[in-house]
Amino acid sequence: MAEIDKLVKTLGSSRWEARRAASEALANMGSPAIGPLIDVLKDKNPDVRWAATRALGKLGDPAAVKPIVKALRDEDSGVRKTAAEALGKIADARATVPLIAAADDEDWSVRQAAVESLGKMGQAKAVDAVVNALRDGYSDVRQSAVTAAAQMGKPAIPALIKALGDDSPDTRRSSAEALGRMKDNSTIPALADRLADGNAGVRQSVIEAIGRIGDISSTVRLVAMLEDEDSSVRWAAARALGDIGNLEAVGPLTLAFKDANSGVRWAAYKAADSICRRFNTQDPPPRTD
Repeated sequence: MAEIDKLVKTLGSSRWEARRAASEALANMGSPAIGPLIDVLKDKNPDVRWAATRALGKLGDPAAVKPIVKALRDEDSGVRKTAAEALGKIADARATVPLIAAADDEDWSVRQAAVESLGKMGQAKAVDAVVNALRDGYSDVRQSAVTAAAQMGKPAIPALIKALGDDSPDTRRSSAEALGRMKDNSTIPALADRLADGNAGVRQSVIEAIGRIGDISSTVRLVAMLEDEDSSVRWAAARALGDIGNLEAVGPLTLAFKDANSGVRWAAYKAADSICRRFNTQDPPPRTD
């Protein structure tokens, strides 16, 4: 206990390197360090509370869940963020509701940490909070929500499909990306409906999602997107066709060798070449540029 007491005292050091090192060491002490660390959560210094919260998260003991949940309401945003991260590491279902509340915190970094932890925990009751985070004003939070939604799997699919029709292009794009990461063929009809979206970024994300899922029945739809007015969409269509690998796409891809955009031409050539090699057929016609 003497060693633990010494490390706990070091958490109050003015040097952040020392605080971090002490936090790491306490995390390696195991269950004997839990009680002293919980006591430190009441310290007046937010840096000390941060270090203690971090150590408790690394310990991963469910006995620390309730004290860390209290830290989610700490006046210091750094402590709240670390508490959200710690609860994700412990992954105890009791933290789900508090983390849902934290996903609406005033500080974006706390919201991001809460969403990430909810994704790791995979509780169905957290789906709405994660999908709502796709509408967050901060791109880092939205991207974390994409990852979290994908981790949650099938329970999140209905909400993500609904979000494909959101007023915000960022939300529609993020929803498509999350669905693509899930690689669930049942989402193809909903994604295909958004190929006509008025926002080029959304169309691109939808195409990339379909390509990632690898749905061969979408070949004809993606071939049509090779003629989209936006070069980024045409580029995405060429790449997705290459990922899907349907031999029937080689002819249309060959026509795209003459696209006005060099990036699209290169993507089309790489896709056609990949498909031909996959089927051990002759190489596609040479590029014209």
